[in-house]
Amino acid sequence: MGDRLLLAVESSCDESAVALVRGGEVVLVERVASQTAKHAPFGGVIPEVAAREHHAWVPRLLDEVMHEAQRIGVAGDIAGVAVTTGPGLVGSLLVGAGVASGWAWGRSLPLLPVNHLEGHLRAAWLRSDPHALAPTLPAIGLVVSGGHTLLVRIAADGAIERLGGTIDDAAGEAFDKIARLLGLPYPGGAALSALAATLPRGTAVAPLPIADVDGPYDFSFSGVKTAAIRRALAASGQSDRTPGRAATLTRHFAEHPLPKGAAAEIGAATEQAIVGALRAAVARALRAHPECSLIVGGGVAANVPLRTAMAEVASAERRTLVVPPATWCTDNAAMIGAAGEWLLRDRRGEFQDPSLGLDVHAQWRIGSAVPA
Repeated sequence: MGDRLLLAVESSCDESAVALVRGGEVVLVERVASQTAKHAPFGGVIPEVAAREHHAWVPRLLDEVMHEAQRIGVAGDIAGVAVTTGPGLVGSLLVGAGVASGWAWGRSLPLLPVNHLEGHLRAAWLRSDPHALAPTLPAIGLVVSGGHTLLVRIAADGAIERLGGTIDDAAGEAFDKIARLLGLPYPGGAALSALAATLPRGTAVAPLPIADVDGPYDFSFSGVKTAAIRRALAASGQSDRTPGRAATLTRHFAEHPLPKGAAAEIGAATEQAIVGALRAAVARALRAHPECSLIVGGGVAANVPLRTAMAEVASAERRTLVVPPATWCTDNAAMIGAAGEWLLRDRRGEFQDPSLGLDVHAQWRIGSAVPA
């Protein structure tokens, strides 16, 4: 492993983060500022609020990280700045890219644009324990988060093939929408999972349907949301009612809250349906690619039932599985530093002059050198 030290900046959505990563594996310093409390009253991320918070936090986190870098004697070793430039919220990305560009220019350091989704995969290479299992290639990679759900095959470093992904809602998005309609606190996915966990062990839960899709590695989760809402309406005595607009449904469930047991069963059924669909697609991918290990990343990878399901399918197919610690599943800068290192090694990315500025992209297909 090389010993190049990158400073990394992440601001694709509602987490401001800065880190120092050596060799794509070792995290020397990292700081994350969560905006959860700011967005909780709205039940979701407000892009303008997120961008404003990044303005406040990214420079502050840079100062904190550099103060620590000076304390441990590595401030002069930084080779360049890796920064997320997509996919994500354009306003948030612009703040991170702008601050990173100015910071790098003032210190005569080059810049490296990084794909956020590749960061989620490369988080598996970060080492909190030198004895932890390291990923092996080729591998099947599952990225599952609030904004993205996709399955890829990583043939070798620098060769990522997209196998499939969601055709509508991302898995985390479906969790959050159902949780919000049931009146659960933000972030909804974690709250829904916690509620589902209150059911007594062994409780039988009627399954929710998953829509059939054409691609063997594609997903559709919008139907799970509709089925969960219908079940919730029935539990509140409105079985003949057709689901309407989200605001109307939210108001209805606020005025007619579900019994905790019924809500917990809906949460468990939602979790079982989404995790089951992910597990089935991953199993198909592993069987079709018997040479591959399994890597899982993204915020939803912190979900305990999903981690358990991935461990079970990997064991059944006799493959190794690497899932990052929960702290590196959610959005963070350490994963951007890891991805940046591998972009340089693979020669798919190169350092850029910070005075030229950076383009940011709401959409950026994983594995492509340019957004598509």
